[in-house]
Amino acid sequence: MKAIIVSGGESPKRELFTSYVEPGDVIIAADSGGEFLKEIGIMPDVLLGDFDSLSEETLEYLKGRCEIIRFDAVKDFTDTEAAYLKAREYSPESYLFFGCTGVRLDHFLGNLGLLEEALSEGKEAFIIDGYNKIGLMNRPGVITRDFGDFISFQAFRGDVEGFTIKGARYPLHDYRLRMGDPRTVSNEFVGDTMEVSFKSGIVIVMKSRD
Repeated sequence: MKAIIVSGGESPKRELFTSYVEPGDVIIAADSGGEFLKEIGIMPDVLLGDFDSLSEETLEYLKGRCEIIRFDAVKDFTDTEAAYLKAREYSPESYLFFGCTGVRLDHFLGNLGLLEEALSEGKEAFIIDGYNKIGLMNRPGVITRDFGDFISFQAFRGDVEGFTIKGARYPLHDYRLRMGDPRTVSNEFVGDTMEVSFKSGIVIVMKSRD
């Protein structure tokens, strides 16, 4: 069972979103993420937030159809963080975040922190939009070609030591990867998988398509 969190950033296409939804998944809408779900006819299990960006019409529509949790607008957490903490109560195997990219880059950076929280649980977590699938790695592994042809890597929080890529168009060996490093932007798959290894650190993995 996955926990699928829908926030109020840039909404995904219906086809993209529904391709990830399976029976038994728990769906949590953070504030105006409820607008998107209402529009495509999928009911969330939980709607939460301070509802500063949710219409009264949608709020009334969802009343009685899902659990609703309302917060005061003055709070020290984001609605997406609250959605993640609520999702954690269901003990999901993994987390998917939609509506977590867009014009508010401050929220996007905070959402990367939620991927780290999931990583600390030992759970996979991804931020997905129409052009990107973003996750974190804290140990070596094999990456599959399941979203576009391009892949980029960045260090998260601190330098990544001994960063090595095998099976990519542009291989790399024993490299010190830093945040903002342009050398690891827009690599490409040459097969269905590539191997990534490193000695220490956390890596942001961004699969992309045009």
